[in-house]
Amino acid sequence: MNETSYDPSERRHAEGGSFRTLNRLLIGVIIVGLCAGAVITSIPIFKQYRDQHEKISHLQRELAQEKALYARRVREEQLLKNDPAYLEIVSRDRLDVMKPGETIIRLEPPRATGSPAATPR
Repeated sequence: MNETSYDPSERRHAEGGSFRTLNRLLIGVIIVGLCAGAVITSIPIFKQYRDQHEKISHLQRELAQEKALYARRVREEQLLKNDPAYLEIVSRDRLDVMKPGETIIRLEPPRATGSPAATPR
């Protein structure tokens, strides 16, 4: 046969290669689209996770503060029940009573103000 003869199988084979390339490209685009969709739909979930994590941290700090306050109050209760000297000190302090010849000096904490210019230097 002649080299210039027309063979339909060669043409199908050549077209099949381009279709295979287009199919692979289409599959790649679909995979990239699915991955992008998964990332976009997971963004609110990550935001919710971050917000909940911050809330948990805040609640843990509050819990630690409340535990410290509870421990201080339990200690004060035990001292009031079992230590007469502490009971006397607290009673005289709250009732503003002093013993003869005793001088009371009160140290008040500085007042918290909103403006830094108002604080003494």
